[in-house]
Parts: sequence; structure tokens; C-alpha cells
Amino acid sequence: MKKFKLQQRNKIIFDLFLVLLLNSLVFIFLDNISLFREYAYLYEKIQFEQVMPLILMLLLSFFYFSMRRFFESRQLIKFAESLSSVDPVTKLYRRHKLESKLTLEWFRFIRYHEAFSIILLNVDDFKGINKALGHQEADRVIVDIADILLNNMRKTNFCARWSGDEFLILCPVCEIAQAIILAEKLRADMYRTLQDGVELSVSFGVSQADSKNSVEGLLNQAEQALLKAKKKGKNCVSD
Repeated sequence: MKKFKLQQRNKIIFDLFLVLLLNSLVFIFLDNISLFREYAYLYEKIQFEQVMPLILMLLLSFFYFSMRRFFESRQLIKFAESLSSVDPVTKLYRRHKLESKLTLEWFRFIRYHEAFSIILLNVDDFKGINKALGHQEADRVIVDIADILLNNMRKTNFCARWSGDEFLILCPVCEIAQAIILAEKLRADMYRTLQDGVELSVSFGVSQADSKNSVEGLLNQAEQALLKAKKKGKNCVSD
């Protein structure tokens, strides 16, 4: 945010300098031509020769600042949208953003009947990691998992931080068998030993869209599959 404010301040300084420069050039140019000399003769009392360049400079400045503010307002809107839709820690989507994409994907599925799947994953015994290694290391674990997700996602996939140590992946045009393969790869990449021999593992629950179900039912199936993976001993994928 501080960087953004600094950029805005620098833009304003640059705008002022540029407008001053342009106005000076316009004034020098108009002052050295006789374009308005004939009008000055008719309107000697109001000194039209001096007023007209001033009007032109003001109009030029107004037009320039208006266009700059217009484009900057659009940038500010995009910046605000990105802040509201992206988790600041993981750089993944926030939950509400993925929920809207999930709803749109469901409507697309109902219309075109192209299968899609979701993957729900949860860090095993995250509270134990937090207690053993501290909050900073636990936060680093979350960031590392998010990086692995980002580096292994197809461009058509979407991923969000669903809760504190839980993530959801939306896989459009993807059947459950393909989603399980992706989940297994992610599970293997995430498994490791942290400081002091603390083990990091992640459990996965996978489900596929069914026209007889609903978005809520699809999410519930993924949650049930995740619970099944936990009961099986964690560090595994279930559907």
C-alpha cells in the first residue's frame, strides 16, 4: 500500500511538471505568432491577445488532467478488486471469489454437461505444527503449500485459501480420475520433514460434479472425502 501511495504521488508530480512544460511551450509559441493580432485590435480593452493563449493553456491542462484521472480511477478500481479477491498471505483467491467462480462453473456444467471436479485439501495436524515450531514457521508452511499449488495448476484451474489451513481447487473440464492424479502429485510434493523432525503432510478429498446434486452437495462430498482421508491415516487422497 505504501508503494502504491508513493507511485500516485510521483505521478501527480510528473503531471504537474508536464503540464507546466506544455503550457510554457504553448505560451511561447502563441506569443511569437500573429494569429490573434487582428482580434487584439478589435478588443483592446480586454487584451484578447493575452487572454486567448491563457484560455488554450487552461483547456489543455483540464483535458490532460481529466484523462489522467479517468485512467487512474480505472486502475484504482482494478487495484481494489484485486485486494478484495486475493489472500494477502498466499496470493491465492479468497473464498468468496472462488465461490462465485464455482457457481458459474456449475451453471456451465448444467448447460453443456462438461464434467468438472474440485479438490479440498487440509494440512494434517496444523495445530501441532503451530505449537511445535511457532506461528512464523506455521505461516511459512501455508505460503509454501500455496506456492506448490500455484506452480502445479493448469491455467484453467482456480485455487483459493478456503480457511486457515484448508484450500480448495476448482478443476474445470476435469473428471474425477484426472483430479485424483493431480491430488496425488500435490500430496507427494507437499510431504516433507520440517525443523526438529516435525512432519508435514496434507490430506485430500476429491469430488466430481453431478447433475443430480448441487454446488452445496458437491462441496459436502469433498468434505466427506477429506474426512475419509483423515480417518484412513492422513497424508492420502480419497474420493
